[in-house]
Order: sequence, then structure tokens, then C-alpha cells
Amino acid sequence: MKKILILFGMLLFMSPISTFANTAKIPSGLPLNEVETSINEIMENYVGENKEIPGATISIVKDGEIIFEKGYGYSDLEKQTSIDPKQTVFEAASISKVYTWTAIMQLVEQGKVHLHDDIRDYLPDDFLELDYPDKVSILDLMNHTAGFEDTTEELLTTDPNKVIPLQDYLSDKHEQPSQVFRPGTVTAYSNYGTSLAGYIIERVTGEDYASYMQANILDQLGMNLSSFQADYSDLTMITNHKSKSYVKTKDDFETVDWSYVNDAPAGALNTTVHDMAKFMLAHLGTGYDQLFEDEATLAEMHEQTSSFTGNAHGFWERSVNDYSILEHSGNAVGYTTLMTLVPEENFGVVLFMNVGEEMSGLRVELLNALIGEQEKPERVHRSPNDEKVEGTYRIARGIYTNFLKLLPIIGNSDVTVKQHASGGITLQTAADLEPILYTETDDFVYVRVDDTVPLMDKAGMDTSKVYFQLDESGHLKKMTYGIVSDFLPVPAKDRVEVHMLIIMVSVLAFILYTLVVLIQWIIRKRKKTSRVNMFPTTGILSIIGLAVTINIIILFGRFMMDPFQKLATLRVHLWLNMLLPISILVCGYFMCKQWKDKTRLQNIARTSLLLISCIFTLFLYYFHLLW
Repeated sequence: MKKILILFGMLLFMSPISTFANTAKIPSGLPLNEVETSINEIMENYVGENKEIPGATISIVKDGEIIFEKGYGYSDLEKQTSIDPKQTVFEAASISKVYTWTAIMQLVEQGKVHLHDDIRDYLPDDFLELDYPDKVSILDLMNHTAGFEDTTEELLTTDPNKVIPLQDYLSDKHEQPSQVFRPGTVTAYSNYGTSLAGYIIERVTGEDYASYMQANILDQLGMNLSSFQADYSDLTMITNHKSKSYVKTKDDFETVDWSYVNDAPAGALNTTVHDMAKFMLAHLGTGYDQLFEDEATLAEMHEQTSSFTGNAHGFWERSVNDYSILEHSGNAVGYTTLMTLVPEENFGVVLFMNVGEEMSGLRVELLNALIGEQEKPERVHRSPNDEKVEGTYRIARGIYTNFLKLLPIIGNSDVTVKQHASGGITLQTAADLEPILYTETDDFVYVRVDDTVPLMDKAGMDTSKVYFQLDESGHLKKMTYGIVSDFLPVPAKDRVEVHMLIIMVSVLAFILYTLVVLIQWIIRKRKKTSRVNMFPTTGILSIIGLAVTINIIILFGRFMMDPFQKLATLRVHLWLNMLLPISILVCGYFMCKQWKDKTRLQNIARTSLLLISCIFTLFLYYFHLLW
């Protein structure tokens, strides 16, 4: 009888624990004991040989512990090497930024850095050439509102001997990006701004950036297979365990060389998902004292610092139903990464993949399973704001002061917003065949209605919500999906269709006039006469116009072969483009001089070509294609 009572008491005592284990859930509502099965099913569809992704690895934390981690597919397709979540190293890419902001908050806690101070207080005199007199604060760097344009020059290299010291990389020894927006007014994602914060860490602590990060974050958390060294070629703990990197080709995967990142604070971290789990746990409160002296500093770091394009001291902040999400993703040459935290649920997930520019939809399906799919409005209704938000928008993150300003036109990356006949608005991008329907749920806040999964979501964005902002005069100021960058209204004169029309008309004219001149030359040769219907100046102008067009194609072809090269190596193409305005002046002079000797039709033809050439030259000037 005594044994029966003891057994009954044990069962009674253990019952709540057993019940908790069976009923504990992750944010999506999925029970813990079903997590592995669910993830396995999802990964099976996307990862492995002959799938969309060669290899991937995931780690999930909940309530202070790692509840699941696993590798899928291969780190080396040729050798069929499996991925080990504890051992296989990946490039964390832009998730590195959150570590940099964590280090900044350590210095804020110590009173060595103040978030509202001007960054120039921490930099050498005349280190930056800023276009606005306004203060650029540390918080502006965190929020990506310092106003810097994007840049690709020497961002990374595949040759460890070409790694540039951080101070030199950021200084005017190399091409500093221009400040194109007034500080604090526009969110435009900036690697350069983050790297400036890393250099400020060096200046304040007197330590090399990678050394500081190793001692004060990585070692503190026991991240034993992690490093911020830009040149890790001699770090066997990294190189012996690092996954190969791949790009997806039409039918297969192609191996690409490992990269060495010059803007280390923005993207140089090499690590494992197991090590990343320790970082997530610290940010979710378990082991915060390994990062900060006071838990209040951790709480402060998770507080919102920018509401329109959501930011929380460097974390991108968005909402999924009732949950507030803190996250950061990353894209590197041959790697794609994602880290998502749900602080109120003490939940976090990190996903690493060894393929660049992953757009399979894995991330969308995975987060829907783990956190929950964004609830959709039950109906679409009309709003007076539907008409107000109509327009064309272009992402603020971009390049504005060199020939790469043309990229949004070539890529047709604008977003068009229109009223829908039955209410709400539609968003149309070049990446999606059909427009996507949204309806207003709050003042100038729109939520996606249909079940479409846009390509942008598959590429790592979240377009389930879109926000609009008006200026004091009631004019449309900007749009955002909530993270990464604002989208700014595009004036009619600067829209893709306008510039594409200029390009097409100009190129067709150059081709047509060149063909006419060629035909006339052949006729002249056959008839052995010097008489032609059009003067040689027309031929010269059309041939040079066509040559300049071909030169521009070669210019962008060379850039795409190595997007991280110094743009100075491509300046010869800008010099060659100067032949067009020079030929306009020379040919225009002779056209005027010979005006009376030509027929009306000839003068109209020649003047039309001259006018088209002038417009095309203005186009080249506007997009910095002339030297």
C-alpha cells in the first residue's frame, strides 16, 4: 500500500511537468513536440541535391534553451559532406550588424558613447565629407538615417592580400559614399554607416574592431567557432569548418570563392548556428550579463528608435499579428541568412543557407510555421486615402552620384500604387506578374489581402503591410514595407518609362540613320558617284551615338562581372562617351553652315538626329555617364 501511495504521489507531482511538456508551444501555436517534424517537412521541399538550396542549418531557442538545431543538405555537394549545426561555419553576412550595435550599446552603458552625440566627435578631424551641416548622431547610424548613398566599391574581395584596414577603407583614401539625404529624414540601408560605427568602436576603445568583438562578445558568449577577422585565411578554426558557397544556375549550383569583407562591422562575421543560438539567448535575457552589466541596457536596446521604417537600436522591427518581431537578415556572395527574435515569447530562430540570393520561399514558409502567418483582413473597403497614396515609388537605398544611378532604370525596380476599382489599392512591381491587393486597416496603413507570396517576400522582405506618410502640406512623402528602407515618390520626368523611351528612341534613331548612311555609301560605290542624299555629318553623329550605346553596354557588362571593383578602372568608358557631345558640337556647326545647300527634308532629318543626340547626351549627363 505504501508503494502504491508513493507511486501515486510521484505521478501526481510529475503530471504538471508532463502536461507542460506536451502543451508547450512556439509563437505559431505549434506544440514543441511537433517542431522537428514540421521543419523536416519544409526543409525536404527546398534543401538538398537537385533542390533550390544545397545546404541549410537552423537553430531554435525558447525559454532560455536550445530546443532544436539541425543541418540539412550538404556543405560540399561534390564530397557529399553533411552540415553539422555545431561545426559548420557560414558567413553571417549582415546579421553582423546586430553584433556591432550590441558593442555600441556596451559602450553606451559604460558612458563612453552617447547615442545622440555627433559622430564627428568620435572621428578624426575632416574624416568625413558631409553634404549637410546637420548633426549625424550615433542613433542615425543605427537607424540607417545618416543619409549616405549606397556603395559597392571594394566592399569585399576574394583575395585575402587585398583586405583593407577599416580606417583606410572608410577614409577618403577610398571612395566615400556621398550624403544624399538630410540626416534623420530618410531610412536608406547603409553598410558604410554601420562600418563607421565599427570604426568609432576602435577609436573609443583603442582596440582593433575584430579584437574588441572577440573579447567582449564572442568569447563572453562562448562562441568558439566565430570570428570577425576580415582576413580569416589563416584561422583554421574557420577555414577547416566553413561550408562551400554556391550560386544557383539554371540547372545546377556553381561554387563561388569565399569572400573577405572590407567593411567588417557590416558583414564579416563567420559563425555557426549553434554559436548564434548563444547570441540569441543572451538577447532574450538568458545570459544577458555576458553582454551587458545591467539588464536595463538590453531592454533599452530592444526599444523602438524609429517608427515609420521600424528600427530598435539596429534591429529591424516589425509586427506579425500580436507579436513584435526583432530581426535581421543577410545576403553575401554564396550565403543567405536570417535571425528572428520574438522577445515576449522568449523565442528565436536563426537560419543559414549556403547559396546566395536565395528566393525559393523557404524563409516565408518557415517563419509562417514557427511564428504564424500574418492575418489578412476579412474584406476590402474604400478609403479616401486610396487616391492620396497613388503614385510611383523607388527605394531610397541606392547609388546617386555615379553611373550606377542608372541601375533602377535598367532593373525596373519601381513600385506602382493604384486605386482598386472595388476599394483598396494595388501594388505592382516588375518582379510580380500580377498586382497585389491591399486594404487600409489604420490611417495610411495597408495590409495585403490576397494569398499572393510576392518575390520580394521570397527574397527576404515582408510586404504583408505597407505604410505611407504625408508631409505637412498633405503631399505624399514616402512609403515603406516597414523595414530596411523608405520608398520615395518618383517624379514623372524620372520614371522608368520616360527614360526607357529616351533610350529606345535614341538607339533606334542611331541604328536607322547608320543603316541609311551605310546604304547610301553602298549605292555611291556602285554608281561611282559622290552624290548622296544625306551629308556625312549625319553619318558621323549616328555612328558615334551607336558606338556610345555599345560602350555603355560594355561598361555595365564589366561592372556586373565584378560589382566590387574600383569604379576608377571603368572611367575610360565615361571618357569615350564624351565623343557624343563633342560630335554634336562639330556636326551641328557643319549642319548650320550647310543649311541653305540642303533640301527641306534633309534639314528636317539632320535636325531630328541632332535633337535626339542632344536629348541622349542630357540623359548621359543626368546619369553620370559622361566624364
